[in-house]
Amino acid sequence: MKLIQTTGYPVQQEEAVFARATIWSVGLGLLLSVAAEAKPIEIAFKDVRVEPCPEAQNTKEPVVSTNDRPNQPSKCYRLTGTAVNSDTADARDVDVFGRVTDANGTPALTRRRIGSIDLVPAGTHPVQLDFFVPESAKVPLTISITRAGGFSHDSRPHR
Repeated sequence: MKLIQTTGYPVQQEEAVFARATIWSVGLGLLLSVAAEAKPIEIAFKDVRVEPCPEAQNTKEPVVSTNDRPNQPSKCYRLTGTAVNSDTADARDVDVFGRVTDANGTPALTRRRIGSIDLVPAGTHPVQLDFFVPESAKVPLTISITRAGGFSHDSRPHR
């Protein structure tokens, strides 16, 4: 066994090699973790439709709040359509923003975020998203999606 001098005290050659390998592997791990940050992914939608949720989901009777009337009885609606993820990575935690108006042209949702989809795989896939509007909204509802985007990695890992 050969002793070498590295930092002021003698160590065995195997220990020095192990120490260098450990430093390199820690450095490489840090480099890879920085490279694995979540990148934003934009999602396009086509063939978007809005229809009432199945009756089983309308029995929850949640309430919604709009700017002028808090805690109104609500009704569930389902957005269905095709999501186009043109990235090579799956999109996670996809927030969908848009405008939902009723038959009178009145905003049925006063907030722009319609909801969230957990996962949109790369490519073209059917999706659905349930959301609630006040019972007073006149049907049919019209929806226009202004923006949808997620991330290549979980952005909310503890949901």
